[in-house]
Amino acid sequence: MKYLIISIGLILSSTAFSQNEIDIWTTTDTISTNVYEFQVPKVWRNLSETLSEGKGPEQYFEASGKGLPVSFNGGPVQVTVFLVKLDDSSLKDAKNGVIEGYFANLDRVFKNDKDYSEETITLADGSEAVLLNTRFYRESKGFNQSRYDLATYSKKYKTAYMFTVSIQYIDETYSFEKDYDLAEYAKRLFETFAWK
Repeated sequence: MKYLIISIGLILSSTAFSQNEIDIWTTTDTISTNVYEFQVPKVWRNLSETLSEGKGPEQYFEASGKGLPVSFNGGPVQVTVFLVKLDDSSLKDAKNGVIEGYFANLDRVFKNDKDYSEETITLADGSEAVLLNTRFYRESKGFNQSRYDLATYSKKYKTAYMFTVSIQYIDETYSFEKDYDLAEYAKRLFETFAWK
């Protein structure tokens, strides 16, 4: 009987999580500028207006507890999403700049040397972009971090962006990535991005 109750509890909690992830995309806000637009779940906290103009990200969202657990292994799960304009003049340059940035910060400890993966994805406007993924330990924060970066470039606007989903948690095995399908969590956002 004890195992039956535990099994039912696991099924219900698994279903609740799945519903939560799906539910965050049922109502969205369109974030639009003169050159791009994308969708975000309404439940994400849009902190873009709090940013200093011209410094740092153009768009900034705090999404902790929205589609992912609030805590894991006794610590919080922190989710931030931001969009940064780059000075690069091609998709290849944008991609390389993001990769170089991974290893420039001395506070990041990688399990494997130059640990990242990349894949090409199609955006909402049909253009190609590069999805990069890396993981590292932040010594100053005491968190493991999974980071998903979309490098995109528009020939029309001669503009590049880095669109980032950063997820911090406690799990030195990084199985949290697979258990909660973080790649799909990030892709769901990135695939809404469109150049106008």
